[in-house]
Amino acid sequence: MNYQLVYSKIQQYVEKYVLTPTGLDAPTAKKLSVQLGVSTVIIYYFYKLILYRLYIHPANRIPGPKVSWIPFMGNFFEIMKEEAGVSHKRWTKQYGGIVSYHGQWNQPRVVVTDPLLLKQLLTTDEYDYIKSPETVNFLRRTLGNGLLVAEGDTHRHQRKMLNPAFSVNAIRSVLPLMAKPGHRLRDNWLSAIQSEENKVDNDCTEVEVSTGLSLATLDVIGWAFGQDFKSLEFAGTPHQSKLSQAYLHLFSNDVSFMRLLTFLFPLFRHLPTSRNRLVRRDLKWLDEESRALVQVGIERAAKAKESGVNEDKPKDLLATMVDLIDEETGQGFTADELKNQCLTFLAAGHETTSVSLSWALWLLAKDQVVQDELRKEVLTLFKNDEVPSYEAINALPLLNNVVRETLRLIPAVPVTSRVTRVPTVLGSHVLPMGTQIIISAITSHHSTEIWGDDAEEFNPKRWENSERLGNAYEYMPFLAGGRQCIGYKFALVEFKVLLAILVRDIQYFEKPDFKVSKKQQLTLRPSPNMTLWLKPVIN
Repeated sequence: MNYQLVYSKIQQYVEKYVLTPTGLDAPTAKKLSVQLGVSTVIIYYFYKLILYRLYIHPANRIPGPKVSWIPFMGNFFEIMKEEAGVSHKRWTKQYGGIVSYHGQWNQPRVVVTDPLLLKQLLTTDEYDYIKSPETVNFLRRTLGNGLLVAEGDTHRHQRKMLNPAFSVNAIRSVLPLMAKPGHRLRDNWLSAIQSEENKVDNDCTEVEVSTGLSLATLDVIGWAFGQDFKSLEFAGTPHQSKLSQAYLHLFSNDVSFMRLLTFLFPLFRHLPTSRNRLVRRDLKWLDEESRALVQVGIERAAKAKESGVNEDKPKDLLATMVDLIDEETGQGFTADELKNQCLTFLAAGHETTSVSLSWALWLLAKDQVVQDELRKEVLTLFKNDEVPSYEAINALPLLNNVVRETLRLIPAVPVTSRVTRVPTVLGSHVLPMGTQIIISAITSHHSTEIWGDDAEEFNPKRWENSERLGNAYEYMPFLAGGRQCIGYKFALVEFKVLLAILVRDIQYFEKPDFKVSKKQQLTLRPSPNMTLWLKPVIN
């Protein structure tokens, strides 16, 4: 509730029903009304932020940790000082599959990792749990007003409309294009290795890989949309696209104090700071570039339809979306709706895959045996820059297992949040409308009860006998239920293609004394950007 509105209403009530009948003079009456108004606002917020949230709210009946000594901050700083998921894992081990803790401003939050409760939350009663307005507003700025932020009937409609764009047949048609950015990035790194700059011991070259992977996966999405962004080709030059510049900045590892303040106090977003000005510039560029992208796609589709040429030719994803028609209404997506969907797939599609690839190369650099075995396997299929079929790629057992294990150990999106849309009963717990729910995938992925004593170790061989490993609510790198990522099959095969190309010709080693941590922003990014030692492989 707005405290100014509360204060104003109290003042009006006091003046009308308390002060006026007493006959007090105007100055005294006004002074007394101000005092009463201020006192009532203080009492209201004392009740809301302390009494209700810490003691009366039904979520407090669920076991969980005590709040910290810092006023109004609950367990916020305990979570912030540790890597993503560490607090959730500790509390789940101590209190079980449903835990209550408190966020900033003592907001009650409920962490759910119990598979049966997750099934209820994500599938059985999925539309009773929605993204919070704050989360939607935050995501909408970068990801557009597309499928990811839609709820209820709007989400069902959009999902049904978009399913054909991410079918296996649609993915097969763009598969050959996925390899182009992978080959370009590999060639860039091989050129860097051959130069004397950044040379280190054992004929290795030090390379910061995160930026290149981000640009490569953005180019993959560009090719999937039928356009070449040339993000890798023009990286670091005056010709670098606005799209790639904006994403590199928006997804950077900026952990400044001002960014923390903006998270706690969203109004800080409107201050004229240098970062806020850059963010506004980036969002403007994203809007302009995505609109231009859609316009080109619409014009290209219109010309193809008018000429009738290549009607049987496989379409790219954008062309497919342009031609989608709702069977019930007979209407397709408007240009603005297409722009929003493109923003969603551009941002979410390239960022998650690039982050996962960074972690995969790091894990392989730490395990040279698995890296050598993987290289030997992909050499049987990825020859002379040819792109294997969708089925052939998915038939490579070790490549599949390395990808699965990377996504298990370091999921790109380790934590997802929801709020109760209506009063609900989750298991045996009654939760009022507006209760914050945390789905901690990384906690489930690191459970020793599910994965064994080595749950927090990189072990692709655990997937060789995967019948017992991780059901849909225990292993969920792309979430589960009706809100499972619509493009997960696209993302998986993209991950496999790029990883195979990059491992085939280059060997990766850890950089000595390089300390990397897992910082969650939109995704679980390496902080600082992943830096490895690279060496060419003589095949």
